[in-house]
Amino acid sequence: MPIVLEHLSHTYFDGATSNAAVKDVSLEIREGEFLSVIGHTGCGKTTLVQHLNGLLLPSAGRVLVDGLDTADKKQRPSIRALVGMVFQYPEYQLFADTVREDVGFGPKNMKLSEEEIALRVSEAMSMVSLSMEEFAEKSPFELSGGEKRRAALAGILAMRPKYLVLDEPMAGLDPQGRQNILSMLEKLRQDTGCSIIMVSHSMEDVARHADRILVMDHGEVKYLDTPKAVFSHSDELSQMGLSLPAPCRVAALLRQKGVDAPADICTREDLEAFLTRRLKA
Repeated sequence: MPIVLEHLSHTYFDGATSNAAVKDVSLEIREGEFLSVIGHTGCGKTTLVQHLNGLLLPSAGRVLVDGLDTADKKQRPSIRALVGMVFQYPEYQLFADTVREDVGFGPKNMKLSEEEIALRVSEAMSMVSLSMEEFAEKSPFELSGGEKRRAALAGILAMRPKYLVLDEPMAGLDPQGRQNILSMLEKLRQDTGCSIIMVSHSMEDVARHADRILVMDHGEVKYLDTPKAVFSHSDELSQMGLSLPAPCRVAALLRQKGVDAPADICTREDLEAFLTRRLKA
């Protein structure tokens, strides 16, 4: 069963004032999909995804995870076992004396046997390309920035979530670090069938990796569709303060010059394929 949001709204209250951060959102997150969530700062992206494991509760509507209601306190432990949450700068979540202990913290809290904990730690560290021999007994605070991020992610993966929610997981990383994380997420999805729900400001990353894109605007769903369909709304996205992937911008410039470049070009591969066809014509 998928994650289902039914007329989800969330309002923050500060004394006499209130702020409706999410307004009447209904959607279904499919099993095994890569869903990217984009929108301008303050549009409700983070508030929305924090409802997926019951970290925030709806002011109205409901969230169902495999049929379990996040509003039911007794069901939340099961929901959080299904939905792993990785916050922006996840390395700030590291705390244990060794990487092995940090990665094993979640499985230990799940009351698993020592043998199962050891298996999951080894499995998760392998998934994020941190070798047990080199990193297991190191302090997390001795690691590089990219290694810390992978160790923090391993701690979530060790719980074997069915859904993985990431809020700006590449923030502050260099291009190679970003690509390493994205490649790892794609491999995780292929190997385990885990759904990926990722908040991102990188339109290039979103265009290349997402099956669908959810565009939030002032707490509401503006678009929910494939990258090609979403990025074909270039004028509307620009008005919302969102940049377009570089290939989209190049295609737009070509159209201004009279070249019939399709409006649904959104990745480098799309652009290269179009230019190759034009050169051969």
